Amino acid sequence: MVVALAIVAVIPLANFIATSTSRTLFLSRSNDADWFAAMAESPLQTGDIANLRELAVRYQELYNTPVFVVDVDSRVVATSVSGVDVKEEDISAALHSTLAGRLPAEPPPLWPWRSGEMVVSRPVVNNGSVLGAAVLRVPTDKARDQVQSGLLLLLGGLLISIGAIIIGIVRPITRWVLRPLQDLDNATHQITRGALDTRVSTDGRAPELRRLGDSFNSMALSLHQARQREREFVADASHQLRTPLTSARIHIEGLSRLSPTARFALSDIDRLGRIVQRLSRLAGSDRPSADAEGNEEPLDLAQAVKERLVGWKAVYAADDLELIVGEMVPGGVAPELEVDDILDVLLDNASKYGAPPVEVSVTRDGTEVVMSVRDHGLGLGSRDLKKVGERFWRSAHHREMPGTGLGLAIVRSEAARVGGRVVARPPIGGGLVIEVRVPLIDDYDA
Repeated sequence: MVVALAIVAVIPLANFIATSTSRTLFLSRSNDADWFAAMAESPLQTGDIANLRELAVRYQELYNTPVFVVDVDSRVVATSVSGVDVKEEDISAALHSTLAGRLPAEPPPLWPWRSGEMVVSRPVVNNGSVLGAAVLRVPTDKARDQVQSGLLLLLGGLLISIGAIIIGIVRPITRWVLRPLQDLDNATHQITRGALDTRVSTDGRAPELRRLGDSFNSMALSLHQARQREREFVADASHQLRTPLTSARIHIEGLSRLSPTARFALSDIDRLGRIVQRLSRLAGSDRPSADAEGNEEPLDLAQAVKERLVGWKAVYAADDLELIVGEMVPGGVAPELEVDDILDVLLDNASKYGAPPVEVSVTRDGTEVVMSVRDHGLGLGSRDLKKVGERFWRSAHHREMPGTGLGLAIVRSEAARVGGRVVARPPIGGGLVIEVRVPLIDDYDA
């Protein structure tokens, strides 16, 4: 009974091998026939068929496949061989369909115990009218040999399968082994999508697979706990900062009427408050907020950058570092973009992790305004470039240096909040370029 079922299952596979081989040969030669039909259109209209005969002869020499072209009355007008009989059964049937404007049906499967050529024809058409047909008489010996080889392999597989089924161990062992691996593969995909609470079952598994499942669950738990600790840290830090910032603002606000320095300090306190708010957003969600903060006038990014660079030039000069102000092209951006915070992070990173000179520029690129900060340090590898902006990520070269790994994450979140993005790339000549690309406001008038 098992043997009979196996044989019944193999019959469709054998038919598939023969049919697919026949279809592949038919389609490949159909493309050639289409080409000949296209080449024959003009000669059939003008009667100049000398070049068409040469093409037919050359094609047969290359592919050992006779080809001929007939007109609408089935008269042979160009051929690679003499003695073509259009009344042969296969040729006549193909021409009858082709000249009637119908594509012939695919030929039957190429079984190795049969012989004969495959006839492939395509109509020669001009403005919807059939002028004739291009016909190929395709040898099938090689294709039938391929089918025979496939059937022999299938027969060998059948014998092996029957032996395994009779022994009765293949199916149970395969299911026992593969199901845990499939579960592990599915769980891995879930982890990569961010579902860090995904776990795999280890009940009823082989000892090796049970250990693998336990190791995977331990890894997933560690990742989940690490993510939770990151969010809790950011949330706690932002919460702890709110109270002293509020108190400091109250005290400095009272002094701001008397001292210009106090007014500047009050401005920095407000900026710190906005940073705390963004830290809270980073802790609560991986997706940036896209809400606007009002209907203010567009912000000239170049002007805002130049104003902030006044203070940074003094900072760089004090540290004996060179800061170059490059091209500054005016461009209107969303007014809620925190330019000072973004520029502070980028210039601070360039001074700590890069090397002078550091160049700042603002340009336009299509529908985007681009703020670029370039240093001449060691730069980053291709893998590290893809991770720029991830929370708490730091390059292997910089892990021993002070820092939290949150600066570029805040920059990326801030850019995304106004529909922008952050791009890190290696410039010509070495170093690193960080680009903050934000949408250009079309109606901005510089």
